[in-house]
Amino acid sequence: MRATFRTLSVVAPPVATGVAARLFTKVGPRARVRPADQDVHDDADRGTVDVDGSPVTTYHWGASSPEAPTVLLVHGWQRRASRFAALVRALVDAGWSVDSYDGPAHGESPGDRLTVIEHMAAMRAMQERRGTYTAVVGHSLGAFTAGTALHEGFRAERFAALAAPTSFDSVAATYMRLVGIPARLHDRVCDDIARTLFPGITDFRARFDLCRHPVPAEVPTLFVQDADDRMHGVEEARALHAAHPDSELLITSGQGHNGVLDDETVVKTVVEHLTRVPA
Repeated sequence: MRATFRTLSVVAPPVATGVAARLFTKVGPRARVRPADQDVHDDADRGTVDVDGSPVTTYHWGASSPEAPTVLLVHGWQRRASRFAALVRALVDAGWSVDSYDGPAHGESPGDRLTVIEHMAAMRAMQERRGTYTAVVGHSLGAFTAGTALHEGFRAERFAALAAPTSFDSVAATYMRLVGIPARLHDRVCDDIARTLFPGITDFRARFDLCRHPVPAEVPTLFVQDADDRMHGVEEARALHAAHPDSELLITSGQGHNGVLDDETVVKTVVEHLTRVPA
């Protein structure tokens, strides 16, 4: 695929960007539950919520008391709810009520595509059932989705973003690197994706940008990024931190894009951030 896109980008750029736009939401093989996460996956109380006429599989762990703090976990691209297993264990031990879901076309939820739009729709469906969350935690695309949802009215009191991209443009740039399309075609690829997938949203690139449209200032926010993340680098976390002046920033090393989900320091820091009493 990379060789094909490199060639098309030279001889027929409009064809290259058009094909890239059509392939952008192809999820690929669904992630299986990792052996290390199987106990958490099996312990969940399962259900479904309706998202645009399609069922989305939901999971719940921990306290059932109405006084318990509540958190929604939002997974990333080609991941599933069980990938938060380390954090689920820590939050349950701390007395939290934990919700998550497999986004459309991921895990045990049907569908053939997942974008920020579908991800936010699933978050809203969870909110309609639960109400205001004490906190929301997202990873990768899920972190970007959760931050955007908070800006657009999703109700949660605290936020932690792990390995988050800054914007739709950043997500597109990562996609272009993976498939072999040169950076000089960035604007054309972004515009083709927006026009192909979201024809009714004229300001798509501007709307989905957490530096331009940050999380509300009253929501304490933590950004976590690993120095060895090859998907979304430390510079993106620093840009997000700068766009959220009162936010916290944790930079790790040696964990990569997905390893932050298992890192003991990250899990401990996230739980401390979520449970901290406001000054």
